[in-house]
Amino acid sequence: MDLYVRLGIICISRLSNVSRLEHDMADMKYTPLGNTGVDASVLALGAMTFGAKDTWKLGGLNQDVVDKMVSRAIDAGINLFDTADVYDEGESEKTLGKALQPYRDRILIATKVRGKSGPGINEIGLSRHHIRQAVRQSLERLGTRWVDLYQFHSWDAHVPLDESIEAMQDLVEEGLVNYPGVSNFTAWQMATVQARVEERGFSRYETAQMNYSLLNRDAEHEILPFLNYSKMSLLVWSPLHGGVLSGKYSKDSKPPGTRAGNRGLFFPFFDEKTGFDIVDRVKQVGKEQDATPAQVALSWLLSKGHIVLVGAKTMEQFEENLGALDVNLSSDQIGKLDELTRHRVQYPNWMIERQSSGRTFPVSEPAWTRKN
Repeated sequence: MDLYVRLGIICISRLSNVSRLEHDMADMKYTPLGNTGVDASVLALGAMTFGAKDTWKLGGLNQDVVDKMVSRAIDAGINLFDTADVYDEGESEKTLGKALQPYRDRILIATKVRGKSGPGINEIGLSRHHIRQAVRQSLERLGTRWVDLYQFHSWDAHVPLDESIEAMQDLVEEGLVNYPGVSNFTAWQMATVQARVEERGFSRYETAQMNYSLLNRDAEHEILPFLNYSKMSLLVWSPLHGGVLSGKYSKDSKPPGTRAGNRGLFFPFFDEKTGFDIVDRVKQVGKEQDATPAQVALSWLLSKGHIVLVGAKTMEQFEENLGALDVNLSSDQIGKLDELTRHRVQYPNWMIERQSSGRTFPVSEPAWTRKN
């Protein structure tokens, strides 16, 4: 074959790959990460299934599969990757870090600290001792000099709050952490953290990683109002509620090889008496949209403006999750799903709403909120 012909074929092939990549990335949307000025993809890749040890029986993905999944995520426009030091006893960080090496400057890495990370009695919690030990180990496993988002994995009542936020601030000032975040905190705990760091001139906490789905809307009572008020981003973990919203389970069936089948229970927990009625409704919407139940559940979350962490055991599952970007639920479908899964308004919120209804006079929008 003529040299110029061969070169032409190579160029066309590469242009085709670039075109496909640009198309995939065009389908992805991006949203501000807290109040940082940094933008993150609305779908992020969660790495809880990464790691061949498979300690928690959640996936056991080896390096080859992780490399393929991360590469596909990059092609799809995903730029936020989340893990934790305790996932598969550190193997998740190792495999994710290795897979991300070629893309480090293009992406955001998030990890967490709080859980027990070793045999020592102080290798747990949010003490300065453990935070500094844990970040050093996470950076080594991830093969990076810094993490973009470092999250307290849960509240630690055993440690004074100032001890924890001082240790986090040190990491920020040393260039080891770009932005602090939290996970599994109550609204009052987040409010306390934000007030304390503002008082002391520390970096604010930009994100909260919480469980939120059509099967668990508890975050709407206090957490989401606080996040909106504070301009913090919600990172949704387990958006399919342990796979239940994929439609693979029924009231009486946990198939072998599935997450619930391997573990013998549903986690996160939900009301099994009403939950499967919700799953049936999600399946119905899927038929209307020519989409899978998982794609419908993810699309509902995306319609709320949150960053959704998707995880997968197989490339097929991951492709299915990416397909949620192409599902556009109608306002009627969203409304019916909202109504079916909405919790009653809790006190004192219903009293606040009642007492906020007294101003009936017309209000002119102030100049500082107008665009023109």
